[in-house]
Amino acid sequence: MTRFIYDQFTKQYIQELLRQLGQTETSKTMASERREIDIFFTPNPEKSGQQVT
Repeated sequence: MTRFIYDQFTKQYIQELLRQLGQTETSKTMASERREIDIFFTPNPEKSGQQVT
């Protein structure tokens, strides 16, 4: 759910920044917590040992 004008822009910007490092999902509902989170990031297993420069 978008509350602010800049909310959608920020989500897309962060997704683009993290694209090379893993997968991002926006507005994900966590069943165990029954909460909605704005951005959920899962790192790529093959990239987990590398540092970002």
